[in-house]
Amino acid sequence: MNKVARRLRFLPVTSLAVLLAWLPGAPVHGQSPDLAKLLREIKAADAGLLAVSEEDGRFLRVLTASSGAKHALEIGAAFGYSAIWIGLGLRETGGHLTTIEYDAARARTAADNVRRAGLSEVVTVLSGDGFERMPTVPGTFDFVFLDAWKKDYKRFFDLVFPRLAPGGLFLAHNVVNKQTEMRDFLAAIEHHPALFTTIVTPSGEGMSISYKVKS
Repeated sequence: MNKVARRLRFLPVTSLAVLLAWLPGAPVHGQSPDLAKLLREIKAADAGLLAVSEEDGRFLRVLTASSGAKHALEIGAAFGYSAIWIGLGLRETGGHLTTIEYDAARARTAADNVRRAGLSEVVTVLSGDGFERMPTVPGTFDFVFLDAWKKDYKRFFDLVFPRLAPGGLFLAHNVVNKQTEMRDFLAAIEHHPALFTTIVTPSGEGMSISYKVKS
């Protein structure tokens, strides 16, 4: 077990509903057959394994909805798979997600997948370098999901953290299976005085969840 995982500090948003969302094959309420088919198609076409697992997607949806997030940011949209799961949660809260994808072709595909999912009013897809596009997104964020180039995690964290609202959540993907590529980031979220952090593994890839304290 890695050092960060040995020092878990659990978030108040953790609930039985969140735990159930990890279970493969569990019912997905509010998901039409067409949407379920679309999600399967996106995963099947993901030859580079860029998308999160279904278990991680379910977790993102439940955590987004249960935290009451309104202003969400995703860095690393790929083909829009995780954006759709987050968008489903935000549809419950009346929130909005801005997701950024570096590769222009993938960004176009992500936007089309979001449209097909019926979430165009909930999710906006931006194409371009995250370090350049993120500062153009106005306001603060109460939910951030990072799934970009792993060695850039610390740089993205430093850029986004000042705009994370108190009580907001900062999530990062692949923190277990690719932890050697982001040790500086893991150290930062573990030792930051304004964060409570835990690591969960809906799938084997691992996801960090950091809560920004309100005072």
